[in-house]
Amino acid sequence: MSSHHKLTRSFRTLSAFVYLVNLSCAITFMFRKIYLDIIVGMYTAVISIIMLIVSMEQPGAAIELLEHSNYDFVFTFRGRYMMDLVASLFLFAMGWYGVVASALTCGLIFGIRLVGVRHPDSFNELFRPPNDEEDLGTQTTDGRSVLSEGTEYTEDRSRI
Repeated sequence: MSSHHKLTRSFRTLSAFVYLVNLSCAITFMFRKIYLDIIVGMYTAVISIIMLIVSMEQPGAAIELLEHSNYDFVFTFRGRYMMDLVASLFLFAMGWYGVVASALTCGLIFGIRLVGVRHPDSFNELFRPPNDEEDLGTQTTDGRSVLSEGTEYTEDRSRI
């Protein structure tokens, strides 16, 4: 097994651990039985569950559902960074346990970015490239763009 596979597996395991810590912190915070604490805890728990599913790539049905929805951005580094940042901001409001969980999450974000700089193969194995609108189709000679589904668009993105 190559070193970048071991590194990728280590970061997936560490990510799963961090998201489980975040989830336990959110659930603990919800038990304070104050309306706002319950709402913030639920948001954080949902984010943690989604990111746990993405980092473990299990169960397959949930991964398929995320891939074929408007939420496929969670598979990119930018999307994961934004989700982790939102979760971290919520976690900072959850007392000392939340601050620890948030620090772990921020450390994970920066650790993965550091790996991306030093080991690009591992980084590419962890994340998918961003799906920009410009990359969705191929240009034809008359200025139209044909997307992978076969729908044609003009330059200003109006349907033909």
